[in-house]
Amino acid sequence: MTRRLPSVNALKCFEVAAAQMSIRKAASVLRVSESAVSRQVRILEQQLSVTLFHRGHNGLELTPEGKILASSTKDAFDQIARTIDSFHRDQDVVELRVLPTFALRWLYPRLREFQEQYPFVKVMIHTRWHDMISSDNDAELGIRYGLGNWRNEDVTELYAEQLVPICAPGYISGGELRSAEDLRGKTLLHSQPDHQDWKTWAAGWNGGVIDTDNGLDFDVLDMALRAAEAGFGITASDLLLAHDAIRDEQLIMASRRVVASGTSYYLVRPANLNARRQVRLLSEWICDEMSSARQMLAAYRN
Repeated sequence: MTRRLPSVNALKCFEVAAAQMSIRKAASVLRVSESAVSRQVRILEQQLSVTLFHRGHNGLELTPEGKILASSTKDAFDQIARTIDSFHRDQDVVELRVLPTFALRWLYPRLREFQEQYPFVKVMIHTRWHDMISSDNDAELGIRYGLGNWRNEDVTELYAEQLVPICAPGYISGGELRSAEDLRGKTLLHSQPDHQDWKTWAAGWNGGVIDTDNGLDFDVLDMALRAAEAGFGITASDLLLAHDAIRDEQLIMASRRVVASGTSYYLVRPANLNARRQVRLLSEWICDEMSSARQMLAAYRN
């Protein structure tokens, strides 16, 4: 069906003039001259063969036909604007899949800086209880924990995990773990069901044999850290994810011995996918932030 429509520019000038009830105010909103607005309104009246405004000493007054058209054009332009906004929202959203502890302990406390720098990018965080998997191909970015040997993904190593005993201030006598005897009567907190966290740290330690079979098990590291903050025990934690709590004196390092776990955190992207600008901005920001984090970890090892 062929639509008989007048000039869109004329309709827009009329819609703003009707909303403002003033040619002068409409010109200011549209950032054009008053004569340009008046000319477009006259063109519209000529095309429609109706009078839209009564012009008098007290300003503009809509005619009955003008009131009908004003309502119609407002609804139409509002609908167009909502549709275009939905396109922009979809384009500006970046979905990121990440482990809960990484999100809670590192990403969320820093994400405000990214949002202040790039307010037009909306980051949607989706946490997975255990790990992002390759079938999560609806997300354009993910942060994974492991060896980095995943197929069908572009992989960038963010940082190598470093383990260290973490507890609340005062939980260990003297504040430092010198021997296995210091753990007598203490509770080990485990963020992995196989207790590999403590086994990795204890291997090769010259302070004696630590019984890593006992203790409390948690589903994720954040739970173990929260239990440590509450004084329930001591956990072998990723140093980076415990760093903010150490800085805020909620937790302390019970030993200066920092041990590499052999696994890392990685930024992953679906292979062969051309990243949108918004995705590239978030990727670059994460990598830049991690550059500073790696320097911090290096300082602890020196």
